[in-house]
Amino acid sequence: MKKNFSIFLPFLLFIGIISCKTEDSVFEQTSNERINASLAEYQKQLVGAEYGWKGAIYPGTGSVYSFYFKFNDQNRVIMYSDFDKETAVTAKESSYLVKALQSPSLIFDTYSYLHLLADPEGSVNGGVYGEGLISDFEFSFGADTLNNGTLTLTGTKNKTRLVLTKASQEESVAYGNGGLAKSLLFSNIDLYPIYFKRVTIGGVTYEINVNTTARTVTLSWLEGTTAKSFTTEYYYSSTGVAFITPFVNGGLTLNSLTNLTWDASKLSLGFTAGTANVTVVGAAKPLIVDVAAPKRFRQFVIDKGSYWISETGFTVSGKEDYFGITKIPDFYYMLFFPDIASSQGTTYDAFTAYDQTNLMGPAVVPSYTSDGRIIFSILGTYGTNTLMNTTVAEQIEDASGYYLVQTSPIRYDMVSAKDAKTWISWWYPF
Repeated sequence: MKKNFSIFLPFLLFIGIISCKTEDSVFEQTSNERINASLAEYQKQLVGAEYGWKGAIYPGTGSVYSFYFKFNDQNRVIMYSDFDKETAVTAKESSYLVKALQSPSLIFDTYSYLHLLADPEGSVNGGVYGEGLISDFEFSFGADTLNNGTLTLTGTKNKTRLVLTKASQEESVAYGNGGLAKSLLFSNIDLYPIYFKRVTIGGVTYEINVNTTARTVTLSWLEGTTAKSFTTEYYYSSTGVAFITPFVNGGLTLNSLTNLTWDASKLSLGFTAGTANVTVVGAAKPLIVDVAAPKRFRQFVIDKGSYWISETGFTVSGKEDYFGITKIPDFYYMLFFPDIASSQGTTYDAFTAYDQTNLMGPAVVPSYTSDGRIIFSILGTYGTNTLMNTTVAEQIEDASGYYLVQTSPIRYDMVSAKDAKTWISWWYPF
C-alpha cells in the first residue's frame, strides 16, 4: 500500500500542475477578472441604451406589469410603472447595482416601484399576505446576454421573469409625457354601471370581459351557433394596452388596443382595435352563458375543502363595496364557503364577513337552473351583524339568481341575473 501511494501522490501533483497550466493557457484573465469584465459589460449595456428600456415583469400571481427604466453610470435608475395612476406619471429615482451573486445580477437596492409588487403586505398590492404578488427586485442575467435589443432576467428568490427591451426615442418621450397614464384609462371599464359589455369589430359582436386585477382580457363571440372564446393577459404600454398573446379571428389580428379615450360624463370607453374605432357598450345579459360555471365554481373549492374570498364585497352600478362591508370593525374579507356544515340533514353554504375571529352573515342552500343560473335561499345566519344578515342577505337571496363568469383559473365573478348591475368578484388565494 505504501508503495502504491508513493507512486500515486506524485501523479496527483503532476495532474494539478498540468491543470493549472492548462487553465492559465486557456484563460488570459483570472476568474475574478472575468467576472468583473462580465459585470462591466452588463452595466455598459444597461447604461448604453440611449432611450432607456421597456420592462415587462411576470409575478407569480400571473399578472403582467410594465415598466420604463433609464439607467445611468452613477448607479441610479429612473422608472415609471403601470402599477397605478400615480406610478404611471411620477418618475421614481432609486439606486441599482450590477453585482456578482451566484451569477451576474441586477439588484434594485432601494425601495422602488418594483418593490411594490414584491411587498409582502397584501394591502399594498392586493396580493397574498406574507408574499405580495410573489415578485422580485433582485435578478440574474440570462445566458443569452443582449439578444436583438432584449435582455431576459430571472428573479433570484421567486424566479420572476423580467424582460427588458430597448425603447425607441418616440417611446421614451411618450413615457415622460404620461403615455402610461393615458393607457390606464382602460381600467375605467370597471366604472361601467353594468357588468356585461360588448364591442363590434369588423362586423362581429364580441363580449369583452376585463379583469383589471388579474390583467386579463376575454373576448367571446358566436360563429353561427358555436361559442368561441379567447383570453390573454395584458399590460399597459406608452401607446395603449398590449396583449401578451395576439388575438386572431379570420383576417383580424389584434396585438394591442390603442388611442384610449374615456368620457366621464357618459361613462364611455373608446379605443382603436386594428383599424376600427370602437366604443364599449353595456348589456343586461351575457352574449354566451357558461351553463356549467355555477357548479364548477362551487366544486372547485369543495374539492379543496376551502373557500372563495372577496376583499370588497358587492359592486352596484359601478360603485365598489356598495353596501360598505369593508367598514365592519376589523374586517378581513368576505368569504363564500360551500358545504361548510349541515343542519337537520341539510348541507349549506355560507356567505360571511370575517374579522379574523368571527363569521357573520347568511347560511344558504343553492339550487341551479337549466339556463345557467345559481339561486340561493337563506337557511339561517351566522352572528348578529345587521348589515350582513339583512342588507347583504337580501341581495344574495335575490330570486333572479346569478350568472357565474370565470375570468381566470382562480377567479370568478358572480353577476346578478336581474339586470347585471350588481356583481361580486371572488378569488382563490391559496
